[in-house]
Amino acid sequence: MTAYNSYLKADVLHTLQQPVTDLEGERSFLVVCQVQELYFGLIATELRFAAQHLRAGETPAAAAALRRAADHFAGVNASWKSLEWMTVGDFLPIKTGLGSVHGKSSSLQSWKYREVVFLLGIRPHALADPVASMPDEHSALLTTLREPSLYDDALALLSRRGLSIPDSVLNRDPQEEHDSHPEVARAWTAVFYGGDDELVDLRFCGEALMKVAEGYAEYKHLHLVATRRSFGHRPGYYGASGLDWLARTAIEVPFPELWSMHPEA
Repeated sequence: MTAYNSYLKADVLHTLQQPVTDLEGERSFLVVCQVQELYFGLIATELRFAAQHLRAGETPAAAAALRRAADHFAGVNASWKSLEWMTVGDFLPIKTGLGSVHGKSSSLQSWKYREVVFLLGIRPHALADPVASMPDEHSALLTTLREPSLYDDALALLSRRGLSIPDSVLNRDPQEEHDSHPEVARAWTAVFYGGDDELVDLRFCGEALMKVAEGYAEYKHLHLVATRRSFGHRPGYYGASGLDWLARTAIEVPFPELWSMHPEA
């Protein structure tokens, strides 16, 4: 075996697609879903690197990890192009075959996607519930939920650098989602528009956080569009319209104060 194929485990990789129908299009659906799962794992890894660097005050390394995560979001978002051909008539037979072979399923069961959401600081506890049948992964998700989010680490760094972050923000239970706070918005405004050269590295981190948030928002939108085209308002396996659920959550935006800064006119 060549070094390239040995390194990639390509012989294994190309055996991991096991279709459940004889439809020509199923393989593209299966491969794209697998690619997205790999991207979610990659994004989660980068977000953890960024959080580690923020805790250590290593802002250039944190910004670099965040930029990589944003680039990975660009990759996962581009993968939706490979499924633009799929309409309801293409997808429903695959969904039926999947259910008959593997049981009830939904892309919303993705464990790695949930990890990314929790790391970003979006923390509805029920998001972990559909993974309960995978004890190790479920336990890991709950651990992530109990730990500070990436944004918590960013705000803690701002506080250590002398910016005013309320104790109610710094000391809240990390399992609870952070609500936008005007004093935090003022801190980010000082970072971006205060003219203090000593804070430029924090601005670079803030800009990289915004790119990550935009990548996440774009993923949510593209998932919504793909679901509308291939599944419509049909009820999902959890009894409600998957399209309605995606539409409600499409407005989620991580790092809220970065979108509510108020520089002087």
